[in-house]
Amino acid sequence: MAVEQLPVQQPATSQSRSELSFPKYSLADSIEVPKAIYVQGGGACTLEHLATYLGYKGTNNGAFASKVGAARTFGLVQKSGNLFQATPLAHTILSPTYPHEAKNALVEAFFNAELFRRVHDDFKGRELPPEFGMKNAMRNQYGILPSRVDLAYRVLIESAETAGFFATRAGAKTHLIVPMIHVGAGIHATQAPVAADSGPSFGGGGGGGDGPTQPPQAPSSNPGSSAAVGANQSKSLSDVKAQYLSTLIKLFETKSANGELDEKLMERIERLLNGE
Repeated sequence: MAVEQLPVQQPATSQSRSELSFPKYSLADSIEVPKAIYVQGGGACTLEHLATYLGYKGTNNGAFASKVGAARTFGLVQKSGNLFQATPLAHTILSPTYPHEAKNALVEAFFNAELFRRVHDDFKGRELPPEFGMKNAMRNQYGILPSRVDLAYRVLIESAETAGFFATRAGAKTHLIVPMIHVGAGIHATQAPVAADSGPSFGGGGGGGDGPTQPPQAPSSNPGSSAAVGANQSKSLSDVKAQYLSTLIKLFETKSANGELDEKLMERIERLLNGE
């Protein structure tokens, strides 16, 4: 008599777990990809050209594929047809108008990595576990495969350092703290809270409404005093514009010396010189 064979339940394996995505290269290493597209490719290039720009012999290279994949995970590279382009986020990092814009963009790129965003949200305001504990959390809590835990931990720490998350506690890599961004003299822009399901939200330009507002000033009863204040404010604004123009010119000269022709920057300088 035939004996009915009962189905054998296979033990769960690490491969069946849902692993949070993370880049295989750090943020600093990944920035090399849009930089190569921006500098050597003139803004766009094919995959074959990109491999050459980055020093690889061809596109059938695991390290090359991982590096391009990391740049896309950070939101630094996008594909249009058969061409790869640097994203606006990458342009802000590589060629910012103001220094704080690049710092904000680095924070945004860090949060684009799902694993990094989750770790920040889960340990916000708390000390990170020691290395062995963080690696156990990556394996047990975030589903990272055991063979990739060391890589995930290293890339997390290196990327957090690049994005300024350890700057608040100098010399210590114990807390993931979104850095305070200096927008201007005496003004700090704090980042908006990041929801785990919606991703980061950052204000552009001069920091939006995140910085402290100045209390309204009572009108002066002395007309001469008001005129003096107005003159001083006008002079201060002129000085700021002149300093800004000088900074742009120096940036344009530096890029030109490196063989880069930034037409947008040149147009911005011309508009300022024409008083626009």
